[in-house]
Amino acid sequence: MIVPYSTDAPLYHWPITTISLIVVNVVLYFTTTFQFHLGNLEEESVTWLILNFDTINPLQWLTAQFMHADLMHLLGNMFFLFAFGLIVEGKIGNLPFLGLYLVIAFIDGAVTQVPMYFISGEGAALGASGVIFAVLTIAVLWAPENELDCFYLVFLYWGTFEARVITFGGIYIAIQFLLVFLSQSMSSEMLHVIGILIGLPIGFAMLRLGMVDCEGWDVISRNEWLHDYPLLYSPEKRQQDKQGVVEVYDPVGTALALEGAGEDARRRLSLVSNKPAAASASASASPTVASPTANATASLSPQVASRPSQMPNATRPGVSLAGAVSTAHCIDPAVQQRAQSHPEYNRLAFLFRQGVQQKNLFSAQQAFLQLDRLQLTIGLNEQSLMQYVTLLGSEKRWVDVVRPLSVIASQHGALAVDAMLRLAQVQLRVLNRADQAIATLRSIPTPPPETITDSEQQKIAKRDELLATAQRIASHQQ
Repeated sequence: MIVPYSTDAPLYHWPITTISLIVVNVVLYFTTTFQFHLGNLEEESVTWLILNFDTINPLQWLTAQFMHADLMHLLGNMFFLFAFGLIVEGKIGNLPFLGLYLVIAFIDGAVTQVPMYFISGEGAALGASGVIFAVLTIAVLWAPENELDCFYLVFLYWGTFEARVITFGGIYIAIQFLLVFLSQSMSSEMLHVIGILIGLPIGFAMLRLGMVDCEGWDVISRNEWLHDYPLLYSPEKRQQDKQGVVEVYDPVGTALALEGAGEDARRRLSLVSNKPAAASASASASPTVASPTANATASLSPQVASRPSQMPNATRPGVSLAGAVSTAHCIDPAVQQRAQSHPEYNRLAFLFRQGVQQKNLFSAQQAFLQLDRLQLTIGLNEQSLMQYVTLLGSEKRWVDVVRPLSVIASQHGALAVDAMLRLAQVQLRVLNRADQAIATLRSIPTPPPETITDSEQQKIAKRDELLATAQRIASHQQ
């Protein structure tokens, strides 16, 4: 026995409908079928609610979906409903999911009862499995890469494991089709296949019509070969992608919202982002000291005044290079604690670290962006952030490294200076902003000679080398 019981898919809505549907199923079971088994109800008191094939009764198209034959039938269906209902309801909301569930139930009941009435007129069906397999199919289309937590029991051995939604759901779907092919008769598997065939077009249609936002994780976004089919990939989406409009994440816009980019960079990169430059200035997450350039935007980068004499920690005895970075905007530990106490932080931080460790850039970036959207990146440790920067660099995603480097620098930890040196290089060589590179480099002070280490001396030498280059470039640009 294998039962899914949870998922790591992002949930933007509490599973109120999913839990309510489970409650209704449980209550109906114990007030109808269970009472019949105890001898407290006559058979006729129960059978009128199930899907009888000797009649056409639209009421039964709905009521039969909430009836179950025995306790194991009920438990199995409810676990599957909970796991996959979490995913679907988490994306579209409570009332839309309730409407979707009831529509699927009504269609499933009609598609099952009407043909069987004309084919044989004998037998009956009950259970939510047809609707649940439709929901399972939709979840596979909308969140194929997310993980399911599953419980297994094989004889005396039991435990838990994780499986991707597309793997788990795909195996179950394939098994149903195989069993239907082998039996070629009305059976539980046939009812499951009917649900799958109902969920498939509904899931695709809602994606194409933009009724659900899967943030680039859905099966169509993840498989470019599906873009060749207009039935699945709308002309509007095709035109947006052709123009370079990224709906889920605009890395250029994110980078330009930082102090590392100004009007020159905006103009140079506007063809990539295809978005108005002014719109990007609103993405900053926290204020900083004013930059020496008039056209700079707000930033998380810990830049201070442009002259070394204004750096308050530059001559403080016993201060290391990492600690000598300006404290004008040091992050309050309470801010980090608040970020880490956010209900979404642990899940997203785990996905981020996992993506970084597995060198899965797509997964790491999606988790980082969600954390950033919630203003939680300040809670991440600088080692993981620097590994993420390295991963981005291996793919030459230089614009994308601005944001995590700025977060590292704002934490004023051991890697702050390394982050600022890298940030200055991106500003100078990628964004073509020598003035911003100068401001970043000048915010790295020189520790007292009696406390400086060899490693810090090398960083100072690197700072001075980059600063001389940036000043030379800036003078030529004037």
